[in-house]
Amino acid sequence: MGYRSRTKMGVDVVRFEGDLDALEMVKVKNRLSRLLKKNHKNLLLDLSSAKRVELAGLGILVDRLMKVRAAKGDIKFCNMRPEVLRTLEMIGVSDLIESFGSEEEAIRSFAA
Repeated sequence: MGYRSRTKMGVDVVRFEGDLDALEMVKVKNRLSRLLKKNHKNLLLDLSSAKRVELAGLGILVDRLMKVRAAKGDIKFCNMRPEVLRTLEMIGVSDLIESFGSEEEAIRSFAA
């Protein structure tokens, strides 16, 4: 897995190129930390390529979520496959992080 990021309408969009596993989440954690240090607080994770989720990867993500929210920002998801959404719902992460069907809808939610 890898990721690409870009900024759109004041929101940093990080697109995953695979699954949410611990090894890749460590890389993403570093990217999110760098964005936060630059005062980028609106972070959108595009999960359209993710097919599975590992608990260790989610632990790293929740840690970043707490840091971003402490800085008065937020992390949201978009474009999740149904099986990834079900996993996040079973674990309870869907109660912590909002998810949207499209990137545009998620970006608009930051302005609300």
